[in-house]
Amino acid sequence: MMRLLIIISLLFNVVFLKSQELTVGIGLNQGISSGEEVLAKMHHRYKLAPCKSYTFSQKNTHYRNDSMISNSEWHEAIEFPDKFRIDFGDTTKGNYVIFKNDSAYNYRNFKIKKVSYNTNTLLLLLGGMYYRDLPDVYARLKKENYNITVLSIQKLNKHNCYVIGATKDDLKSNQIWVSTKTLRIERIIEQLDENNIMDMNFDSYQANCKGFIETKVTFKRNGKIEQVEEYYNIKVVNHFPEKVFSTEK
Repeated sequence: MMRLLIIISLLFNVVFLKSQELTVGIGLNQGISSGEEVLAKMHHRYKLAPCKSYTFSQKNTHYRNDSMISNSEWHEAIEFPDKFRIDFGDTTKGNYVIFKNDSAYNYRNFKIKKVSYNTNTLLLLLGGMYYRDLPDVYARLKKENYNITVLSIQKLNKHNCYVIGATKDDLKSNQIWVSTKTLRIERIIEQLDENNIMDMNFDSYQANCKGFIETKVTFKRNGKIEQVEEYYNIKVVNHFPEKVFSTEK
């Protein structure tokens, strides 16, 4: 009899816990049925809130097969919604890239080497979207193969996230993980091509202006750490000189 009671008790606990999980999921998702609605909530809360223009430096730790192989330092400037410059190493050497108007301009020794199409989805999601109209944000994400109609609730580091673009256990589709509490993006997974999936985790951040600026990001390619970026010396800028983002000779 005692053994039977123990089995019944265990079964009851399993059923109770499952029902609790379902209740929590329904509560979090109440009134929200698509990724578009989550993006709308984010846009409403943080419109014009992040610092529009700022500079920062970053220390990079590079990995191969999860083992550290080298370090580097970059210096960067951002002006939302669509201007971003990275100077690689010594800024006097003229090795940099400028992202501007859906294009990337690569320079070596101050001479342009390559111009390519690049919408820089990361720049859009981490601040640019709050300086664009919402329909434009939807259109840009759809163009980059984010299915923003799909939505699931999943846990990341023991707390709940809206996952825009993927259902549970799908780690291949382009997707955006958003904290249900702060509506801050905590993870982005993007398929670079048929053989490469980049998994970006935003490990830490600081409050700036009326939004957030990331201070540490871990990049994994196909499940292995490729680069860890740590940002420092973050400075808000009222206005950049035109030459900072100029692509003229």
